[in-house]
Amino acid sequence: MVLAILVKFNLPKKHKSKNTNPELKVRAHLRYNKVSYRIHCKALPGTPDIVMPRYKIAININGCFWHQHGCTNTKVPNKQREIWECKFDKVKSRDAENRLKLENLGWHVIDLWECSIMNENVLNEILKKLYFRMGILEWYGKITDAEKINYAA
Repeated sequence: MVLAILVKFNLPKKHKSKNTNPELKVRAHLRYNKVSYRIHCKALPGTPDIVMPRYKIAININGCFWHQHGCTNTKVPNKQREIWECKFDKVKSRDAENRLKLENLGWHVIDLWECSIMNENVLNEILKKLYFRMGILEWYGKITDAEKINYAA
């Protein structure tokens, strides 16, 4: 029985892992602000969703359910709970390992969560901070001195 369940969970993915709605939303925002980027760079550990080689920034866009970060979308299914928890633990450890590898290569790694991206105000604030760090905030519009202090932190 357990073997059959494990085989079932190792079948090819039926969920989308590339070009998801949150990913497309972030890419549209970057395109709108004329930020050049590459997608799904296989040469880097973990194949980050978006990379900006010029700034050595790698962005991972994580689904709340699969990467289990703690929001309301991270409920573990009750059916076959142990298998799901094992699967989520593997995803978390793989994420941490890939992040460490990227940082050791000199990349700044940013994890964006699906729940944050789908909230337009939160997404704008996150990307505004990113643009500030990249030194391209003038593309995004004027900011006050108080905001500059906040974004520099």
